[in-house]
Amino acid sequence: MFYVDAKGLVCPRPVIMAKKALESNDEICILVDNETSAQNLEKMASVMALAYECQTKDGIYEITLKKTGEIHAQAEDDNDYIVVVSSKFAGQGDDTLGEALMKSFIYTLTEAEKLPATMIFYNGGVWLTTEGSPVIEDIKKLESAGVEILSCGTCLNFYGLTEKLLAGGVTNMYVIAEKQMKAKRIVRP
Repeated sequence: MFYVDAKGLVCPRPVIMAKKALESNDEICILVDNETSAQNLEKMASVMALAYECQTKDGIYEITLKKTGEIHAQAEDDNDYIVVVSSKFAGQGDDTLGEALMKSFIYTLTEAEKLPATMIFYNGGVWLTTEGSPVIEDIKKLESAGVEILSCGTCLNFYGLTEKLLAGGVTNMYVIAEKQMKAKRIVRP
C-alpha cells in the first residue's frame, strides 16, 4: 500500500495529494491530523466511488482509499449553472442596499423555473448559510428542491461559524475550484 503523509496540511492539499497518489496506485493510506481533511477525503471517496476506511488514534486520522473497479460516470445534470456567493451583500457600495439585493436575489432563485445545480458560499458568503442569516429559509428551500449547497470549511472556521452551519455541507477550495472549472455557467450576485 502507498502511504501519503498529509499531517499539518490544510484544505485542499490532502485531497490533491490523495488524488495524485491514486493516479498510480490502486490503494493508498493517507494520514491527516484534522477532522475537516478527513471529511473532505471521505467526500472525495464518495464522488470517485472509492472504498473508504478511517481509523483515528491520538488525533491522527488514518484513511485508506481503494479503487473499487466501478466505473463512476458523472451524471448528466439538467441544471447547467452554478451560483457562487462570496459576500453576504450583492454588489459593492452601500451595505444596506447590498443586503436587500442579496435577499431579493436568493428569493428570486427559489422562484426560478430552472434552479442551479449547486450554490457555493465562500469568504463572507458563508454568513448566509449559518445562524442569523436573513436568507436561511430560502437557502433551505433551495436545498430541499435539490440544489447542492456548499460552504467553504476554511471560511466557516475563520469566521467562527463552523458549529452554526444550518444549510448544506462543508466543502474545500479544491471542490470549489473544480466545480467552477466544470460549470457551463457561473452566476455571481
